[in-house]
Amino acid sequence: MRNLISLVLTLSTLLVITTISVLYSEGWRIKNSIDIDNHSSTIMVKTGMLAVRSIPDGGQVYLDETAITATDDTIASLTPKKYKLRVEKEGFETWQKEITVYPELVTDITAVLVSRTPRLEPLTNTNVKAFDLSSSYNDIVYITTNQEDPGVWILPLAGSALNILRNSSQPLIVDTTQFTPSLGTNLVWSLDDKQLLVELNPKGYLLYDVGTNFTSQTAINTAPKQVADAEIIYKEWEDDWKETFLATQVEQIESTQQVPDIIKSNWENTKDKWSPDERKFVVEIPSQNNPTLTDLVIYNAEPTLPIDEQRLNYTLRDVDLTTTNYSWYSDSYHLILTTNVPGRPDNYSVSLIRIDGTNQTTVYTGYLASNKAHSTPSGDKIIVLTSLKEGNLPNLYGIALR
Repeated sequence: MRNLISLVLTLSTLLVITTISVLYSEGWRIKNSIDIDNHSSTIMVKTGMLAVRSIPDGGQVYLDETAITATDDTIASLTPKKYKLRVEKEGFETWQKEITVYPELVTDITAVLVSRTPRLEPLTNTNVKAFDLSSSYNDIVYITTNQEDPGVWILPLAGSALNILRNSSQPLIVDTTQFTPSLGTNLVWSLDDKQLLVELNPKGYLLYDVGTNFTSQTAINTAPKQVADAEIIYKEWEDDWKETFLATQVEQIESTQQVPDIIKSNWENTKDKWSPDERKFVVEIPSQNNPTLTDLVIYNAEPTLPIDEQRLNYTLRDVDLTTTNYSWYSDSYHLILTTNVPGRPDNYSVSLIRIDGTNQTTVYTGYLASNKAHSTPSGDKIIVLTSLKEGNLPNLYGIALR
């Protein structure tokens, strides 16, 4: 009899422990609850988790104004509901966002922190007139009047430390007695990075075949094709890109997702509207408040949507695209905005904004020779064209975010 009782107790204990373990692994926790009459009771609730990372790491995490932990860490046993999340790090702007914790799920958040005192670091010293980013986001080409090798130079961004970027530039296309690309006022890289179009004047262009292998130390000396109408070249590039990427991508997305009509009727067929990971894209929709303004809407077409992320994001409303330029940040979850400062034609404000419209943070305000701004692949710098001294010709600078 004693053996039977002992066996029953042992089995009961194992059953209780197993049940508790299973419930715990599924997120169930014992919580105190207070009803409207201020009566306290103990209940079982299914909890969720929150994984918070920051770039750079080491930020202090606050939930509903309470300090919880430091990044990078996972916060467990959270009651499913909305929380006010805040990440702070000394020397960096505060990052905050309302997030939702769901039962049994892990809400993943990465806070991109921006330095309160971003610094400008020179990347060139050869007098840059214009620049453009490759479709791969790995290289920048620029026109220079450098007396040694005037023409078009290339600056690799991937795999190079910032302090040696200046020494990494090399001539890509040099001036010849017949063709002088250094006289150009603008240049555009083709969508496959194999051609460069140099604008000499509104009716005169030089089209160079540059390939995609830029490791050679020998500059291109083949004769360019002279072009009178750039729109013909742009159309050829777009048509090729549509055939090789866009049609397949759109078909795949629409076959697996319920794409909203507002997106279907405004598919953007311009490559720079697509994010670096080719999973998100910007659609420009006329503002309902003012037909001269634009709403920037970003559709997130990732196959599996991260927890608490939306497919359709109204990132920025009522934008004047005559005074604001935008480009993708390297993480594919932020845009870089370059906005003209009212009353100061050559002054701009450069900021980062998350695709859900939160955490718009100014990283630079001042003179720019161009409204273009591009991220390095690592995301630690934003590259702009400016000059630190009045009267000096502009050069490429990196705005260090951290």
